[in-house]
Amino acid sequence: MKVKRQRITVEELLRRYAVGERDFTYVVIDDWREDLPRGVDLSGINLEGSSLNVDFSGCIVRKANLRYTIWHFWKWESADLSGSDMTGINNMDSCLFIRCNFSNTIWNQASLFQSTFEDCDLTNADFDNASLTEVDLYG
Repeated sequence: MKVKRQRITVEELLRRYAVGERDFTYVVIDDWREDLPRGVDLSGINLEGSSLNVDFSGCIVRKANLRYTIWHFWKWESADLSGSDMTGINNMDSCLFIRCNFSNTIWNQASLFQSTFEDCDLTNADFDNASLTEVDLYG
């Protein structure tokens, strides 16, 4: 069964989140700009199955459901995703994470091919059955 994905902008996501919506499953966010708001708190958001080409640098995305998302971005910096579930994520391009908080995250069955984690907090991160081919860890 093929799921129809709804295309939304970052502005729409932020507006809907601000009024209490948390379920954004199977959306497509294709809005790669470096001038997006930093410090935005999206804790508890459900993006399961979504396709993300968005810069969440500086954002707080704690305890989020990012299961089986497709990631198209190449760099997140100083993002806090602590306690989030990234089971089965698939990065389509190599990803660069700089000074991100990934403590207590779940990465089971995640495909992180050619990703780089630089000065990131990976305390208690669970990478069971994750594909870590050509993954680099620094710091």
